[in-house]
Amino acid sequence: MTNPQLTENLLAVIRSLPADDRRWLLRQLEQDSSDLSNGALAELAMDGGAFDDLAAEPDLYSFSDGEAIGAS
Repeated sequence: MTNPQLTENLLAVIRSLPADDRRWLLRQLEQDSSDLSNGALAELAMDGGAFDDLAAEPDLYSFSDGEAIGAS
């Protein structure tokens, strides 16, 4: 159940914050969200270096013709 008056008061306080503080608050809220978008999850993985080791992986080749398989 929502409380419209509380929500309005919170919005008023957030809007009264300096821009840097609002950005910080939004980042904190995004981190606490269990409903991160696929894009946000991918960005976290990339920023965290989760895929850095893939750059050292060898190229993949087709069994049928020996040609390199490119990423599409």
